[in-house]
Amino acid sequence: MKFGPSILAALGAAVSFAFAAVLQQESTQSVSEDKSLSVGLLTELLRRRQWLAGGGCMLAGFGLQALALAYGPVALVQPIVVTELAFAIPLGILRRHRRAGPREWAGIACVMVGVSVFLLAASPGSGIQEPDGGSWLASLVPVGAVALVAVIVGATRKGPHRAMYLGAAAGLSFGVLSVLTKAVTHLLSTDVASAFVTWQVYAAIAVGIAGLLVSQSAYQAGPLAYSMPFVGVLEPLVAVVIGDTVLGEQVRLSPGLFASEIFAAAIACAGIMLLTTSPTVLSIYEERRPIEGSLAV
Repeated sequence: MKFGPSILAALGAAVSFAFAAVLQQESTQSVSEDKSLSVGLLTELLRRRQWLAGGGCMLAGFGLQALALAYGPVALVQPIVVTELAFAIPLGILRRHRRAGPREWAGIACVMVGVSVFLLAASPGSGIQEPDGGSWLASLVPVGAVALVAVIVGATRKGPHRAMYLGAAAGLSFGVLSVLTKAVTHLLSTDVASAFVTWQVYAAIAVGIAGLLVSQSAYQAGPLAYSMPFVGVLEPLVAVVIGDTVLGEQVRLSPGLFASEIFAAAIACAGIMLLTTSPTVLSIYEERRPIEGSLAV
């Protein structure tokens, strides 16, 4: 398979991010809300072993994601990475000693089938490695502006609405981060020393920190059921669009295939909604106190 290593690494990243989301969401729920969207939130979390364990999973996920992007296009990797939700929900259920029912398994199946069909229909190819600055600006500035507005509006809200707006900002940020990561992996593979004098490296670091802060604030504001749908939809959408327009990854868009891609995306989104609105899932994440004891599931 042409992109076999990329697909395996992307699946590994999805599993790692799932562990990170569950462990970190449990940790953030007991932090005072007045620390939301501030460095104080991160400094508080850095003192918690469970959050650090989740951070280790997140770093592993980023490493695997970077490896996947080194061997495959963004439009292939990001839809696979977003299947983290299909792993996070069963993990969260197991950690609370619950059982998944038909709704949860149907949601997981929809996510996995939808993503698989989308990738088969889109069949994204490799694009250009070093796009010009104008193409970057035309894509990154509008996305950054929308993410900033989402953060500003979210900062004025409480509870579920805050989690949704911040989740949207996190999804937009992570979508941009994936494309920047693709660019950085290429720069590092050609000349490590020269890579560190390029703007892409530092932009990726800045976007990564911003995305981390916003996502943790979204976890703090409410259950994953309120924030993760926005991350799950917006992250791959932004990544695929920028990958196609900036990197020229040549997603197939003939009328028949485009209809299949839309249908597959709708199935995946339906799966996300089934999972995140599940009464079982909501009851898990509405428990404000993190569970005690071992991190093992």
